[in-house]
Amino acid sequence: MSSVILKVSVMGGYSVEPEGDYIGWIHASVGDRWSPYVRRPGTSGDLLGRFTQEEAVKVIVTAWDAGAALPNGCRA
Repeated sequence: MSSVILKVSVMGGYSVEPEGDYIGWIHASVGDRWSPYVRRPGTSGDLLGRFTQEEAVKVIVTAWDAGAALPNGCRA
């Protein structure tokens, strides 16, 4: 995704920032799998599954943009 920047996170992994907005983060799981989390202010975020790195970033952006209901019932 061309407008998304991955920045090394101080906690390991990468923060996901389209157009400079921090919307989530990814960290390595097992093999080529990454765990993506969509940002939820005041919480530890919502885990969205395990994907390849590119898919993980897309899942975060899609969840944030769509405001889709996530497993805990929250919306972006």
